[in-house]
Amino acid sequence: MREYKAFILLFLLATASVLFFSCSKEDALGLENSPLELQSPYGEWKLREYGVTYSDQRQIVVANPSSFYLTLNKDGTFTGTSSTNQISGKFTIDSRRGVISFAQADFYSSNKHNETNVGSVYLSRLLKVTKYRVFTDKLHLYYSDKEYMVFAKPVN
Repeated sequence: MREYKAFILLFLLATASVLFFSCSKEDALGLENSPLELQSPYGEWKLREYGVTYSDQRQIVVANPSSFYLTLNKDGTFTGTSSTNQISGKFTIDSRRGVISFAQADFYSSNKHNETNVGSVYLSRLLKVTKYRVFTDKLHLYYSDKEYMVFAKPVN
């Protein structure tokens, strides 16, 4: 019986030591809080290009510097700009599955004025988005199984 008490005591002491002195998973991987925050889809993003999954070919978006911003808020609302208009509305997200969708109701903050062809393409693709992935500082919004928009954190 004494042998079991000693074994149990040593086992508990070893377990407590491991739990007390071990580092967190993030520390063990060398990750800090700021890079982890970039893994979230929330925040301000700027459209940079369109891509396809089966090729390295990308279509870079060249537009007015104040165009094609998208801010995703944790409360399920978004704001942003198209080529010439302010946009806003609601979105739903399932971060465990990487699923996201944008609601069309009240999409424009202001009236739809002088939207360019490039802006119309952007808005129609945004409404088709079904899933997302975040790669360090880039957000990919997939509007089909093989096509996506690439957003990056804006440079101030």
